[in-house]
Amino acid sequence: MRVLFCTWPAAAHLYPSVPMAQALHDAGHEVRVISHPSLLDTINATGLTGVSLGDEQTLPQPLGAGRPLSPDTYADLVRITKSLELDGYERYVWTYYRDYMLPAVRDFQPEGAPAGEPQHALDALVGFCRSWRPDLVLWDPTMPAAGVAARVSGAAHARILWGPDLFGWAHEQYTRCRKLSGDALLPEEPMTSSVRPMAERYGLPMTDELLFGQWTVNPVLERMRLPTVKRTVSMRWQAYAGPAVLPDWLKEPPARPRVAITLGSSIRAWGRDSALLVNRVLEMVDGLDVEAVATLDASQLAVADRIPDNVRTVDYVPLTELLPTCSAVIHHGGHGSFGAALVNRIPQFVVMDPGYPMEAPITGRFLSESGVGTGVRVDRHTGAELRAGLSRLLTAPSFRDAAAELYTDLLTAPEPSEIIPVLERLTRHHQSRD
Repeated sequence: MRVLFCTWPAAAHLYPSVPMAQALHDAGHEVRVISHPSLLDTINATGLTGVSLGDEQTLPQPLGAGRPLSPDTYADLVRITKSLELDGYERYVWTYYRDYMLPAVRDFQPEGAPAGEPQHALDALVGFCRSWRPDLVLWDPTMPAAGVAARVSGAAHARILWGPDLFGWAHEQYTRCRKLSGDALLPEEPMTSSVRPMAERYGLPMTDELLFGQWTVNPVLERMRLPTVKRTVSMRWQAYAGPAVLPDWLKEPPARPRVAITLGSSIRAWGRDSALLVNRVLEMVDGLDVEAVATLDASQLAVADRIPDNVRTVDYVPLTELLPTCSAVIHHGGHGSFGAALVNRIPQFVVMDPGYPMEAPITGRFLSESGVGTGVRVDRHTGAELRAGLSRLLTAPSFRDAAAELYTDLLTAPEPSEIIPVLERLTRHHQSRD
């Protein structure tokens, strides 16, 4: 069968789906990956075939959380947030969805776009699906336009997640709130208001299927998932970090315990000011009897007060190559970093940037509850306090034991190649093509 993947233009969104795409290709299926032209080189470097979503000059630029909201939209989101009456952790999960995920959705699915006017990303997706005629479209949860294009062309379609299902969880929270309150004056649910104009443009009824796919491929560890009732096909998380040349220093085992420091591509791209975060993680390892490898780029090194003697700085090295040599990892809480550490059964220390926390509170809480690590806000602790926490992580055997137990849980989910027969059956069932 022909399978089209559609992803938001960031490696952190693409890489979690690469093992599934490669497994389909190896099983004899035709695979294409469509995205903004800025991601094409990254797609092609994986060995997959990339398809441009259109002309970079006419497409909206992917700004994510940097895209400003209109005053009316902001006021609606404030009303919705208040109406949900969430406290503590659940309020943070909603806020993260609202402030980081919805803006990414609206990069290519503009809220309130007139149905009769061209919508460049949507129209390009529909055009490609009509010409290439995929049997199955697997789409990033921030790209529901791909679900619309699949329905127009008669293809089956499903979401493929790269982290906890914030979208399904948030939608169900809002639906519950609206049902309990009976407030018909509440604004339309945010994802629905983004997808409705696309459905209307192509004469489709607005259904939950357009928001969440006919099913969802979910690689997230089962006990880390947010509770939803969405139909799910579980898949084992497989770490993928892209191609690279192995550096000479990584060919030999470390003389001392090695600690990886990675702050993620999203922090590099979207973090407003990472000086506090960068300096705290460097202070954490300063003076410890460890070899630290910090993947910091030039802009991050520029704000570092000093580089400790036991720190090796590199712009990039794949976590899939670095983490097998490490005793622990310090990271920003991204699900890709979490998954790579999980696969290698090592303890994790999540450092939360107060100005740009992203997934860190979600990941940090889970690590603490499961005993695999911890998560802290760096503005609430001194470097010495963080260093003491890292020392415990390296010396207490309970953390490594918990990481091994969590890895056993990971193995209960089927590998990407093992779910291909399930995808084939679901595709045949859901296709609407003559």
